[in-house]
Amino acid sequence: MDLLYRHRVLSGSFSCLTTIILLLGSPLGSMEAGGNETDQLALLEFKAQITDPGGVLSSWNDSSHFCEWYGVKCGHRHRRVVVLNLQSNNLLSVVPPHIGNLSFLRQVNLGSNSFHSKIPSEFSRLLRLQKLFLDNNSFSGQIPSNLSRCSNLLVLVLNYNMLEANLPAEFSSLSKLRALAIEVNNLMGNIPPSFGNLSSLQLFATTRNNFGGTIPETLGQLRNLQGLSLGSNKFVGTIPISIFNISTMTVLYVEQNQLKGALLSDLGFTLPNLKEIDLGDNHLTGPIPESISNASNVDYFSIPSNNFTGKVPSFSKMRGLYWFSIGYNNLGSGQSADLNFLCSLTNSTKLKLLDIGDNAFGGPLPNCITMWVNNISGNIPSEIGNLNKMSRMDLAGNNFSGHIPDSIGYLSMLIELFLEDNNLHGSIPSSLGNCQKLLLLDLARNNLSGNIPQEIVGLSSLSIYLNLSRNSLTGSLPREVEKLKNLDELCLNGNRLSQQIPSSISSCTSLERLYLQDNFFEGPLPSTMSSMRGLQVLNVSNNQLSGQIPEYLASLNLTNLSLSYNNFEGALPTQGVFKSSISTSVVGNKKLCGGLPDFQLPKCKYEESKLKRISRTAKIMISTVSASVGAACILSLSYFFWLRHNKNAPASSFSEDGLLRISYHSLLKATNGFSSINLLGVGSFGSVYKGLLDQTQSIVAIKILDLTCRGASKSFIAECEALRRIRHRNLVKVLTACSGFDFNGNDFKALVYEFMSNGSLDEWLHPSASQYTEKSKLSLLERVNIATDVACALDYLHHHCDTPMVHCDLKPSNVLLDDEKSGHVGDFGLARFLPEEMHKLLTNQSSSIGVKGSFGYVAPGVGSAISIEGDVYSFGVLVLEMFTGKKLTNDMFENGLNLHRYTNAALADQVEKVIDPILLQENQESENGQTLTPDGKNKSWFRTLECLVSIIEIGVTCSSESPRERMDISDALNKLQGIKKKLLEFIVIA
Repeated sequence: MDLLYRHRVLSGSFSCLTTIILLLGSPLGSMEAGGNETDQLALLEFKAQITDPGGVLSSWNDSSHFCEWYGVKCGHRHRRVVVLNLQSNNLLSVVPPHIGNLSFLRQVNLGSNSFHSKIPSEFSRLLRLQKLFLDNNSFSGQIPSNLSRCSNLLVLVLNYNMLEANLPAEFSSLSKLRALAIEVNNLMGNIPPSFGNLSSLQLFATTRNNFGGTIPETLGQLRNLQGLSLGSNKFVGTIPISIFNISTMTVLYVEQNQLKGALLSDLGFTLPNLKEIDLGDNHLTGPIPESISNASNVDYFSIPSNNFTGKVPSFSKMRGLYWFSIGYNNLGSGQSADLNFLCSLTNSTKLKLLDIGDNAFGGPLPNCITMWVNNISGNIPSEIGNLNKMSRMDLAGNNFSGHIPDSIGYLSMLIELFLEDNNLHGSIPSSLGNCQKLLLLDLARNNLSGNIPQEIVGLSSLSIYLNLSRNSLTGSLPREVEKLKNLDELCLNGNRLSQQIPSSISSCTSLERLYLQDNFFEGPLPSTMSSMRGLQVLNVSNNQLSGQIPEYLASLNLTNLSLSYNNFEGALPTQGVFKSSISTSVVGNKKLCGGLPDFQLPKCKYEESKLKRISRTAKIMISTVSASVGAACILSLSYFFWLRHNKNAPASSFSEDGLLRISYHSLLKATNGFSSINLLGVGSFGSVYKGLLDQTQSIVAIKILDLTCRGASKSFIAECEALRRIRHRNLVKVLTACSGFDFNGNDFKALVYEFMSNGSLDEWLHPSASQYTEKSKLSLLERVNIATDVACALDYLHHHCDTPMVHCDLKPSNVLLDDEKSGHVGDFGLARFLPEEMHKLLTNQSSSIGVKGSFGYVAPGVGSAISIEGDVYSFGVLVLEMFTGKKLTNDMFENGLNLHRYTNAALADQVEKVIDPILLQENQESENGQTLTPDGKNKSWFRTLECLVSIIEIGVTCSSESPRERMDISDALNKLQGIKKKLLEFIVIA
């Protein structure tokens, strides 16, 4: 009977439960009336010793025969229990030893519950037992070695527990065992070489444990083995040659270990049935075997982050290939034929991911597609338009030349297009207007010319950013710009655009950043821009704008304004952004006057009649000051042009794209030598400091990566990639990044964030003794606001990015609060983009793909895989922590009790007992301070409790142990917004 492995497991595991049932499952006998007193007594004892919050065992009573009880099946020939299936029922307890009295049991499934403590040794008495599922619980201690007495055992599944110590060597006697799955535990030691005697074994899965040593050569004796998953452990040495001779193998995962050596040259012939292979994150060397083309069934090929070299062979026979990842190796030679293998992938019509970045590929691009940061040259072929299912295309940072082909407009599914930093020329094809799903378009820093097509600025789908900066575009900005109503950022700087800025730009109501500097725009700023209330950054410097500076600029929420080197005249406003000479630049406007003293502008002239009364001395002084100011302006203007044309500008200057360039020296100075006084916190991959940047005189948060930590560099890359592609008001904004060397020549990487003055949510929920004050607690409304902000951020990541993103590490310390205590989700070092196909796969099947996150916030069982459901679980725990005030490490949480179970048990009629007391005290008194009921609780108190019950229900549902029971984050967001509205109504009424 075939073992089916059609789902993907990125960290080297796959859904054991479904697979094993398909593998082994002929139907068991149906129930029959009758029974045996021994079995009945054993079941009743079992029920008596466990906690059953859902009442699923209520049918276990004398009103019916035990063969008709929930989860119980009896055999045809005997009135004895043969199956006990209590999976996913929230049962809580130590498994009672009485289970060993059910001597006719053939299958036990206690998976996805809350059983804890040790696995009882009494299972060894079940000599007829064939299938044992104890996965997704909290079992600890050793795996009982006496399970080896169950000589008929076919399936043993212990995934997602807290089991430790070694794997019992006694299991090698289980000659009938077909599936052994022990993923995501704390097991250690070596794999016993005697496991080579398990001649019937078809599935062996050990992903996410602490096994070490070498992989036993004896595993090559398992001639029936179809799936081998050894990923995310500590194995060293080489992959045994014998394993590559198991012709039945369909799935091989050994990723994230410390394996070395080369692959066998005839791998494709010795593993002809191979479908999925993941060797990523090891130290493997040598070439990719050319024989791999013989393994025509391969649909998942992943070998990133190794040291593979040489030419990439053909993959033309792999028509079902949907995942191809060879990035972060040393493949290629910088020659013209390096990328020919891409054409062999044109037969792979199901291809969803193609990753060849960070290799040594060179030469022109054939009629295919690739990723960013290589040295690829030549023209972009017109055949690229045939990739009509492409949703994201990134060709940035190469040496492409020639025109952008018109055929690119055929990519109707395109969501993001990156062509920046190449040598492209000619006009922007108007056919891009056909890409009606485009959210982001970046054509910056090329040699493009001609007018901006009205079809481009008329793409109403653009919402992240449109970047056409640093080209040679001419003509006016089309009035169709008014259709960009959802756009966050528009970059047109560094071109030759002229005429007036169209008044229709005021329709871009979502615009936060507008860069129009270094062009030839003329005339006044449109008065209609007064309605652009979301605008935060406006740079129109070095144009030919004229007229008075509009007063409405002072009423906008601008944090950075540059009007320098234009022809503005008249009085400078003194309110809003004009209060700061750091946030506002007006140099090079010779006819400006007034303003605050820091701007050092001349005073505005009085009426002629008043001037006549000024003394001769005053006139001389005015003349002297005017001459000085004029000289200063000339010097400033000279200095400005010197800066623009100086190719050796300091590292700590503004880059062409408007981002601040930051050097190691700048950050060293900003943090006073990374002083402990400025230390804000320490995380998994580095430390965060508070700093003051000289360039902007602004306070920022600076994350210094500890590159000695394994994964720190990847975390830096992941966070840069995530923050480059996402933008939302409830996500912490990254201002810039630094990647270079310190003064000792060591690698140095840092990220600079917007500083959040109110620190982390964790500091407010659990202040230290030195932090605690009477005002250090968050109010109910503040907590609801923050929970809503976090839900809004997750909703954006899960549903409104072009590719769903999973944060993977949501917890209070990663939620930061600004001046108004609005919540911002930060730390994307573990975040992962989830392609649509992978999203569907993970939603429908169990997996342990790269389980990441922090203890207590990571979902148990299959929900801990990289999936949006895992994020929802973390959010649910966070909500419960916010409104109970209970820390996850509280001493009360032991023996299987956790925050979810604690609050869930109180939902029926005792919610007020688990709520943070300060939230109920807020509304315990009436307006005049007198209580309205004998127990001191007024109507407002009961209304507050009603809202709190709804919030706790959200937290409990989101943190359900079964992913299927969790609500979608968009539903949680809607419910929280409704609660917030109700709370505000209560406040108004009060």
